[in-house]
Order: sequence, then structure tokens, then C-alpha cells
Amino acid sequence: MKKVLCMVLAVVLLLGVIGFNEASAAALKKEYKLTMNVSTDTAWGKGGVKFAELVKEYTDGKVNVKVYPNAQLVGGDQIRQAEMVSSGAIDFMLNSTINIAPIIPECNVFSLPFMFPDHEAVDAATKSAGGDMVFQALEKHNMVGIGWGENGFRELTNNVRPVAHPDDLKGLKIRVVTPIYVDIMRALGANAVAMNWGEVFTALQQGVIDGQENPIVGVIIPNKIYEVQKYLTNWHYSYDALILAVNKQVWDGFDPEIQKQIKKAAEDSMHWQIHDVSRVGLKDGLEFLKSKGMIITDLTPEQLDAFRERTKPVYDKWVQNIGSDLVKVFEEAVAGSR
Repeated sequence: MKKVLCMVLAVVLLLGVIGFNEASAAALKKEYKLTMNVSTDTAWGKGGVKFAELVKEYTDGKVNVKVYPNAQLVGGDQIRQAEMVSSGAIDFMLNSTINIAPIIPECNVFSLPFMFPDHEAVDAATKSAGGDMVFQALEKHNMVGIGWGENGFRELTNNVRPVAHPDDLKGLKIRVVTPIYVDIMRALGANAVAMNWGEVFTALQQGVIDGQENPIVGVIIPNKIYEVQKYLTNWHYSYDALILAVNKQVWDGFDPEIQKQIKKAAEDSMHWQIHDVSRVGLKDGLEFLKSKGMIITDLTPEQLDAFRERTKPVYDKWVQNIGSDLVKVFEEAVAGSR
């Protein structure tokens, strides 16, 4: 009788495990959507594709992430991506902090003028408690940050003259994205123009605007800005970080083992995107732009100080929007990287 009971119990337990595994598998969706602003052939886009590939590999095909580039899930409205992931309408995003900042102001910390002198300073900040604080801000909006990517330092281009001093920007019409950039350009004497990215190339071509600011590898080269712009100022005035994030309910729906596998996919794909794609292409990118006839202006520390001094009131103003505690942690991480 005891043997029979033991056998029955073993069968019940086995069926229970099988049923649990089947239920877990059934809970997984056939497809998880990932939204990005850009095409898949950009440095940014390649990171999203790599993440999807590694998720499938690391989860043995249990989780299928499909990449939707060019903000096609939101009709091209880049700002809505974070809102849609927050609501659960979209599962994942690989998004710029610039586009997340309108709903999560802590993301503006990366846009503070002349905060980061180099990539080492950026890496120190994202790996610090400050990086964790930004991810905590995401959680308040129903999202979980699982990785940092890179669009890069935003450099200035224009078609009027070299820019080596704040006064050189006076009167230039520069296309910008968000309010903090409007404030920065106005502080430097430029006329800040808000414009949908899809209109920028033609506007530059026709002289409607004089210039724009964007990362070299991520935007300027793949969008052939060199065809309609003559001058580039290599000034690292702002850094464009990427955040790989997932809706919190979607994340909580994964069992711990799958969460671990997806997190590893995020870390590995973003490390590859930053170090093997974005930064590797930067040196060659500058040489490429020179070969296309662009005149590159590299600023000395003294020249940079003039820009930093002119934009300090903007910096101080936006600290209040971002949060002084977060900014202080970032500043300490940057100082420690030198």
C-alpha cells in the first residue's frame, strides 16, 4: 500500500511540474514588440536587433522579441514610445533619454550642457548610483530599465561658419529637440528651431535652418548630413544615452530564470552596441566626414570653458527640474573618472 501511495504521489507531483511548465510556457506571448526611433542599419538600430537575437538564443527560443524600427508603432511620434511602454501597449523600447525626458525629467541629466568631457565620464556615471536612480525613476512610470546603450555625444553642424566661440553661434538658426536644448542654444545666441526630424534634411538643403546637432555615428553619417552641411564643431556639449527598458507587468510575467536570461541579453547586446559599434565607428567617422569636405573644429579646453560659462545659467536652471541629488551623484562620478 505504501508503495502504491508513493507511486501515486510521484505521478501527481510530476503532473504538477508538467502542468506548471505548460502554464508558464502558455503565459509567454508569441511575440514581444520592441520599438526604436531609428532604422536597423544604424548603430542604435543594430543594438536593438542584437538584443532580439540574444534574447532568442539565451531563452532557447522561448521569448521572441520583434524589432519595430523608425517609431512605426507610434506613427513616427518618438515621444509617445515611452508612454506606450509605460501603459503596456508596447513591451520593450530602446529609446533615447531625450525622448523619455518629457515624462521622466531625471533623463535630462544626460542633456546638461558640458556635463561629460569624454566616454570614460559617461561610463562612470551610468555605472554609478546615479544610473540606478534613473532606472528607479523609470519604475515609477511602470517600466524596468535593463540596459544602457549609446547614441553618442551630440555635435554641432552648420552651413554658415566654423563655430569655436559662443559668439560664432549668434543668429544661427539651429534645429533642436527638447526644451533644455532650446535654452542652451538661446544662451549661446542662436535661434533655436523646433522641427520634426523628417523635415530637417530638406530644411538644411533649402537654408530654412542653418544647422543641427546630433551624434556623428548615430545620426550625422547615416543620414548624410555632410551633403548639406559644411562645418562641424566637435564639442561634446551633450550626451545622448539609450535606455533599454520593458513594461513592468511584462517583466513581472517572466519567471526568474527567463528574467536572468533577458537581463544578460540586454547587458551583452548593449556592451556590443557601445564598444563594438558606436565608439569603434567614431574615429573613422570623423575622417569620413573630412573626406566628404566637412571642416571639423576641435575645441581646446579654454575654448570649451567659454561655452561652459555661457551655458551655466541653463545648467543651474535644469538641475531643479532633474533633481539636485541625482545631478550631484553624476557630478561626483564624472569627477572620479578623471
